[in-house]
Amino acid sequence: MTLPVDLTHEIEKFVGDIDPRTKKGRKRLTILKAAIPLFAASGYHGTSMDELAANVGVAKGTLYLYFPKKIHLLFACAAYEELRWVPELTTILESDEPAPVRLKKWIMSCLLLPFRSPLMLRLLEDAEMAAMLADCPPELLSQSNNFSVDLLQPLLDEIAGPDHRWSPIELRDRVNVITGLGHLAPVLRHETFRPGTSPERFAAILADLVVDGIRPRPEGEPSS
Repeated sequence: MTLPVDLTHEIEKFVGDIDPRTKKGRKRLTILKAAIPLFAASGYHGTSMDELAANVGVAKGTLYLYFPKKIHLLFACAAYEELRWVPELTTILESDEPAPVRLKKWIMSCLLLPFRSPLMLRLLEDAEMAAMLADCPPELLSQSNNFSVDLLQPLLDEIAGPDHRWSPIELRDRVNVITGLGHLAPVLRHETFRPGTSPERFAAILADLVVDGIRPRPEGEPSS
């Protein structure tokens, strides 16, 4: 199984030219890397373009040559963090391991990757920041949604087997629930919600429960 190239290209489009071989690419990448921790620490409204310009060592006007509006910079930063996840997800999905193992690793990655992506974690737990992404171009959101369905649906079909009794709607609901598990990542930061359990073990147990629960529904068992 391979990741849809359309999604990767769509993400790269929002990241923009960050080719380190060109002056513009290096400058754009420098801006993104400086902006991500600012957005993650201070939120959207708390992030100052003046401070960012000072950190990068350019005039404020230079920032606007690369990003006409601050919201465009936020979209590019979020896309850059998402793009960095692709190699790990590709490795999981293209492996020769059984479908249940791949799906468990997918779930664990979706829960733990935000810990290495400070902006993404802020976006997941900060309602104000999440609201800013509501204005994200719809083509990127639709590509991301289709991406998850295209990748997870075959895994669920393989795990459930050819004789499962779920309707297409029930299968799609399960895909949506699994996709939504990533929003639990901020919860794992707080030991109150996982007393005595590391985030990694919490994610592994949750993945076990989800995947082991994907089974054919016995004859006569009511639909959820």
